[in-house]
Amino acid sequence: MKLAKKFLFVAGATLLLSTTGILASSQANTIISKAFKYVGSLDKYSLDAIVINDDMRDGKSIKYKHNVAIKVDRPDKFRVDIKGDIKDRSSYLNSGLFTMIDYGFGYYGELKTANNIDRVLDDIFERYGIKAPLAQLLYSDMHKRTKLRRSRYFGVATLGGVECDYVAFADRKKEVHVWIATGDQPLVKCFIVIDKLGRGNPRSVTTIKWNLDTTISDNDFIFKLPKGVTKISIESAN
Repeated sequence: MKLAKKFLFVAGATLLLSTTGILASSQANTIISKAFKYVGSLDKYSLDAIVINDDMRDGKSIKYKHNVAIKVDRPDKFRVDIKGDIKDRSSYLNSGLFTMIDYGFGYYGELKTANNIDRVLDDIFERYGIKAPLAQLLYSDMHKRTKLRRSRYFGVATLGGVECDYVAFADRKKEVHVWIATGDQPLVKCFIVIDKLGRGNPRSVTTIKWNLDTTISDNDFIFKLPKGVTKISIESAN
């Protein structure tokens, strides 16, 4: 929480990229690509994140906080738990079965899927309109999908005692600032997303704690049905 507040300064009134008209920085692009490639190379990992969304309602700034826990076991298992001010949901992928549950509403649904995280994410996004928090850190090939036209490298900054490369990139709709650990484990430690089109430029701040040595078992990806929860069908958004 303190870490997220500390780095809110980059999400202030001045959008650092939107006013400069700069082109893509090869250094920034290389750093981002290296980070995604490293995450994609990991067979098993988990992470815990704090996400703070800043929104404007009736002229007032409102903040929403959520805790996100992710576990990944490539190629065909992941689990995403999100709990906070608005959402209380979990998503499971377990060897060809995707399950999504909303504890607040008491509903869950299931889909038979491919045995590949990348293909499943593409399918639930494109066909069903389902969003997964921090999905960019679940893909194995995000480094191939990311093409930055406007980016900038701001040098090295220390974040929570960790030396990080600070980069930012933007398109017409949003601006993203990212801190990535230097060295042979280039993990994303924090990122800020600024909505350039929304009133007051609402933004979200995400800080991440990685657990690369944690023990992950098959049981972590088995959905256990709570009492009083109703199964519903998941309809295509197309």
